[in-house]
Amino acid sequence: MKLLHLQLFWYEKHHTLLEMEDLPQLTPNQQAELKQWIATRRKILSFEVHQQSWVKVNIDGHSSLLVLNPTGQLSEQDLFSDKKLSGIWKVVDGFLFIKIISGEFIVEYQIVGNERDNIHCGIEYINGKVSTYSKFMQLKPKI
Repeated sequence: MKLLHLQLFWYEKHHTLLEMEDLPQLTPNQQAELKQWIATRRKILSFEVHQQSWVKVNIDGHSSLLVLNPTGQLSEQDLFSDKKLSGIWKVVDGFLFIKIISGEFIVEYQIVGNERDNIHCGIEYINGKVSTYSKFMQLKPKI
């Protein structure tokens, strides 16, 4: 188990975003729930990340299209405006990490795969601080 698992589990269970250092010690019942939650997750593999585009949706409804290139570069296009950003991505130990620099803001995402479908979950950090919870959906590849 990684702290990111606990952070995401805690949000999905209690709808409360906590910084890593504020994560609680779990009771035995909560530990069992976390273990069940982790069993529904999977590693994200590097080769699958750039096979198709992704859609990111935050709690507040902000949504964008992400195109992750095999080179580790990415582009983000807001779905309802002309706003475009660029950044980088990498997969480490089955977690997808994304970093986008926008002016004075460094926006980072840490994403955990979902075993049941291709709707993954992640935490957004702005300048190193927890910002929001997000969902990341892999789109069907073009034929």
